[in-house]
Amino acid sequence: MSARKFLRFQCHEFDAHFHLVREALKPYYALTDVRKNHDWATNGKPTGTFESGGETWRVCLDYDDQPILPWSDPSYRLETAYLYRIYFVCEDATDDGERADRSHRVKGGTITFRPRWPDMKKQDDGTGKISDVNGYMDLGVPYIDAQVQASNIDFERYPDLLAESAAAFGIPRRYFDTFHHTSNIGDAAVYVRIMRSESGSVYAPDGPLARIHSLLESDRSGYRKHVEDNRDRPGDYVTTVVDDGRARKIIRGHEIGKEAKHYYMKDPDTYNPDQYGWHPKLEVGYQTSATDRTVYWEREDDELDRHDLRRELEELLANLLEWAGLDATGGEQYHEDAYFDPDDRERRSLKMVDCPLPKIESEQEAAVMRLWGDMNPSDRAVVDTLLTDGGEVSPQETASETGYCYDTVLRAVDRLEGFIEHTYGELSITSDYAAQEMLKRVRSAEEQFRREVGSTVMEVAEASQGVTSDALDAFVRRYDAGVDRSRDDCRALLKPRVTARTRDHAKEIAREAFTAVCDRFGTHHGIHIRVELADGTMIRWRDLKDQPFSGASYDKGEVRERCSTRSRLDEERENLPRWKKNRFGTTR
Repeated sequence: MSARKFLRFQCHEFDAHFHLVREALKPYYALTDVRKNHDWATNGKPTGTFESGGETWRVCLDYDDQPILPWSDPSYRLETAYLYRIYFVCEDATDDGERADRSHRVKGGTITFRPRWPDMKKQDDGTGKISDVNGYMDLGVPYIDAQVQASNIDFERYPDLLAESAAAFGIPRRYFDTFHHTSNIGDAAVYVRIMRSESGSVYAPDGPLARIHSLLESDRSGYRKHVEDNRDRPGDYVTTVVDDGRARKIIRGHEIGKEAKHYYMKDPDTYNPDQYGWHPKLEVGYQTSATDRTVYWEREDDELDRHDLRRELEELLANLLEWAGLDATGGEQYHEDAYFDPDDRERRSLKMVDCPLPKIESEQEAAVMRLWGDMNPSDRAVVDTLLTDGGEVSPQETASETGYCYDTVLRAVDRLEGFIEHTYGELSITSDYAAQEMLKRVRSAEEQFRREVGSTVMEVAEASQGVTSDALDAFVRRYDAGVDRSRDDCRALLKPRVTARTRDHAKEIAREAFTAVCDRFGTHHGIHIRVELADGTMIRWRDLKDQPFSGASYDKGEVRERCSTRSRLDEERENLPRWKKNRFGTTR
């Protein structure tokens, strides 16, 4: 846990249901009185203003029919069950001056009041059929569900705004000072606005958003989603969603499914670089679709509430910034907008952790490397089935596919722990990253096998023709090495087409090249080599002289004698068919 001054992250979307139980349906009757006492035909919709937090807010009341049947209880005094809405908007720099219900409400939103009572019924307008109302919380008593949906307002201000919005129409504030413990949050998000020139590390292929998706467990269990839309500009919309189980793997102790997204507002290129609209946001939001937990407004038991939610959102956002190399305490890497200020900091305690993604990657790669050299035929058959299958595979299906019996498949799964996951009767590879790492090694092994077979065939053919070849010829054949002699920075560049599994494997290849080159020419100077690793990294050694290759000493006289013999053989070889010529001087 780190207690220091962090950026004050801006609250963005918010959606919550406040359950007003104490006063039963009194708030609803009060809204109905406003509707009945207002001259809608002459004055239009009721409007008003109020002051809150040193700001002026405009409000507008409206109502809609709904198919809910009036409550049959004798205490219910109405013959209707309208749904009421109050629109509210802040009169700030983003305000368009329109009536609240017509405004864009950049800072503002809507309060929807729904009456609730036990055993609610509805009537279909077309058929007249009466049925139960589904999807509402039946508390066993009448109450009001006040749903607040808004943006760019600090989460803690919503109770006051709810009460003040209603009070603007003469409805007592005391109706809104207590919320039932079932009041809950459906959406909440916090964001920062990053300078366009600085945000690339967030959405890059090796950045935290992409790696969260690729390095966590298989999508065959739980839920995750990753979307990239770079058609209009790099990083235009890049989002990753993780469920509550994966959230715990990113930051220990987290329990809430979340979405992290990097995105631009609509048509950012119509803005100038010194305007906020030119620059993207990084936002972390709560995802009810990706979590099994309910987040309540306020609880005193072990349930999650708004305080837990805000802490988790801010912790993930702060850590994502640091993992992308950005300063979570603010500065010139950020751009201000109407609500976010890079210079606005507050001291608070957030859990900051070392990026877990490299650790996850290291563990998965270690499991792949360990298994790669230790698999027996049944293990390879199971892995091959999972690598080629596009969905869930049961042990029984795997046994049928591979030809091995069910018990043999289960023993293989036990041996492959850490690479294969066995849950709910299904087998899957633990992550996309692990699957790709294994595929690289499988393909590399297959290609290496073909090359070695081809090399053996060539050696047998040359032996049958009495053709003599040296270590460099063997190296070129074995590693399918191209030789580029057209470069200005060296005499020749060796380019093995075999992909090295690891850096140590690359060193072994380079060591063989060093020995072969010195065997033919007596020197390694001017000869370079480039080797590709399985992860796509390119390593280049100049003059083949970097340790650990150049540890051997050579008898110069012996080398000169071999070179003289080689010159004579070169002349003989010129008369051989082209397919037998496999000399260092041939460029592939």
